[in-house]
Amino acid sequence: MRKGSLKLNICAVVVCFAAVPVLVAQTPKDPIPPKPPKAEVEQKPEVRYPVRRPPRAPEVPGDTVEKALAVDPQVNIKLPCISQARVTINGWNRNEIRVFIKNGSNVGFKVHETDPKSGKPVWVLISRQPAGGALSDCISGERIDIEVPFGASLVLSGRKSDTRVDSIKKISLDYAGGNVALRNISGGIVAKTYEGDVSVENSGGQITLQTSTGNIIAYGVTPGEVGDVFKATTANGRITLQKVEHRQIVASSVSGELIFNGKFLSGGIYSFKTSAGIMKLAIPQTSSCRLIASYGFGSINSEIPLKIITETVSGGGKSLNAKIGEGEATVNLTTNSGQILIIKQ
Repeated sequence: MRKGSLKLNICAVVVCFAAVPVLVAQTPKDPIPPKPPKAEVEQKPEVRYPVRRPPRAPEVPGDTVEKALAVDPQVNIKLPCISQARVTINGWNRNEIRVFIKNGSNVGFKVHETDPKSGKPVWVLISRQPAGGALSDCISGERIDIEVPFGASLVLSGRKSDTRVDSIKKISLDYAGGNVALRNISGGIVAKTYEGDVSVENSGGQITLQTSTGNIIAYGVTPGEVGDVFKATTANGRITLQKVEHRQIVASSVSGELIFNGKFLSGGIYSFKTSAGIMKLAIPQTSSCRLIASYGFGSINSEIPLKIITETVSGGGKSLNAKIGEGEATVNLTTNSGQILIIKQ
């Protein structure tokens, strides 16, 4: 046999051997037991517990609050209590009240009355609004700014607060203490503070100013109607009246000076009184008034010639009845131990 034929036969044998399946003995596996059926779980009814909302946070001092309310242009506004604040109230050309409080209490509005035609509030209360929601107690803060319509009328009460009011129709203010400055109030003023200064500028109407310990200054003040009276009273302070054009003026200071710089109008009635302070009247040389002066143990001096009608000296003091010009106005001057000075304007 040739070598090539032998090699071919060996390969054929190998191929045949590879084609024969080899049987390998296998060890039978243990049967897998069936899974036990799931036990039925008792379904408990779902329990719903009530949602417990956290309590409303109490009012925290230091909050900044700003609120607004649309109102009638002639609205009446009442703030029954203001405490420990620097208050600024300005009129503006909007039919709206806006209140801004810095580092203070929350605030709310309560409408007492609305206009039957427009439905807008004509009488509004502004007060503190605690967490409970009801209005009560005083509003307070580091600063309180309030804007109101130009035609608004205000009633304010408070403890000790420095207050500035500008460009509204009318105001009535009663404080236990603090300085009060009023400008451009056209329809009348009542301002009382028991410890503080009061100043009024460019205002009109019937005016009453009062303080127990403090100065009073009025400049550029006119009546709104015939018969309007201007009154200024302080127990311990100076009264300065300049360009006050009311025909009825009553001014008194127990222990301070009283200074009047203006005109005595025809038919006017003027009453000035001090206990121990100097009374100084700066009037035009052409003034026409009748002077009725009672100056106790003090004195009277005039740069303008007086036509003396009567002069009395008694154990109770001194008095003088005199005229300047035709005597068209009546001027009553009273002091216990002070000095009365009449000087040319």
